[in-house]
Amino acid sequence: MKRGMLVLAATLCAALGAPPAARADALYTVTVIGGAGSAAYDVNESGQVVGQLYSGSAYTGFFYDGGTLTDLGQLGGTGSLAYRLNDSGTVVGSICHDEGNQAISYANGVVTLLPFTGYSAANDINAAGVITGTALFDDGQGFTERHAYLYAGGVVTDLGGLPGSPRPYSEGNGINDAGHVAGTIVVGDFPNLPSNPFLYRKGAIHDLGNFGGIFSNGWAVNNHDQVVGSAGRAFDETDPGNLYPISAFLYSDGVLHNLGAMVPNGNSSAYDINDQGQVVGWTDTAEGALAYLYSAGSMVLLNSLIDPASGWSIVSAVGINEAHQIAGRACQAGLCYAVRLDLADAVPEPGTVVLLGAGLLLLALGRVAGGSTPWRADTLRRTSAIPALAC
Repeated sequence: MKRGMLVLAATLCAALGAPPAARADALYTVTVIGGAGSAAYDVNESGQVVGQLYSGSAYTGFFYDGGTLTDLGQLGGTGSLAYRLNDSGTVVGSICHDEGNQAISYANGVVTLLPFTGYSAANDINAAGVITGTALFDDGQGFTERHAYLYAGGVVTDLGGLPGSPRPYSEGNGINDAGHVAGTIVVGDFPNLPSNPFLYRKGAIHDLGNFGGIFSNGWAVNNHDQVVGSAGRAFDETDPGNLYPISAFLYSDGVLHNLGAMVPNGNSSAYDINDQGQVVGWTDTAEGALAYLYSAGSMVLLNSLIDPASGWSIVSAVGINEAHQIAGRACQAGLCYAVRLDLADAVPEPGTVVLLGAGLLLLALGRVAGGSTPWRADTLRRTSAIPALAC
């Protein structure tokens, strides 16, 4: 990249990091999707949103389209989860059961059970309708193991685990249009069952490593095979209360990049990435965990990109599309709601949207084209890793 572009990139990062001074400067507006206690997990290119509602003691998945919210209901279980969707509006998720979840897809008002026995979860779906997730598979020795899978046209492909691992468990969390999968693999044995993010392509699982810590997860992959997630850092004796520190990462062109956090030694995680390289997730701040947007090398709190007079605090950002819309969760007056962040209609001052677009261009220019085996829930930590509701 030419020196002039490097200077411009630094300028853009500084501009993106500056909080808006007035309502006209707000880059995003907040659209409330669900009622109090709800959370949004994904948004497609049409602005359709999926997530979860809370009513009484029941958690139920929802599908939001053009101002109409459809509650999927409990679907015969204790609840349901709508987690991701593709641009055709096909939703994947789970029916929640006390004995284990059942993977489902939902389209045109019809719920379809995926062909698994025992625990299963559907975690993402691509444009061709290929689904990835986690299910129980026979290990050939009379036990079952949780493995990542691909499901398409009625055919299930077991992705297995890391070759040579004493506990070859895996979870598929994200899939791109080429059918490449991002997820989590267990790379060690009990008692900790340490885990790393992986990228599955060309029929093989590739271990992406970590930052010296124990627990790491891969959450999403874009069409450039860039993967995001959370990677474990080494324990820091100066921060004894943080036993398993994690940092948001971006894996690109064979390199695992640490995106850092908004406070020294803080934790962070990345949950989604679009094809322009924009990343969303959460980071520790002096005010607690808050949602961020990472673009053109800069991590910016989403709270700095909305009208400060609105009273909203964006605490979760889990999905982002190519139109820069973001699905997540925001709190106001002590209550939290599923929200979609939309680019503001008003022309920002001083040209914030233009700066963001230029930053994304720079980023693109810089890219090179019987029984169940015991399972530790905190190893793949879906429930605790996403700061919202779940099965």
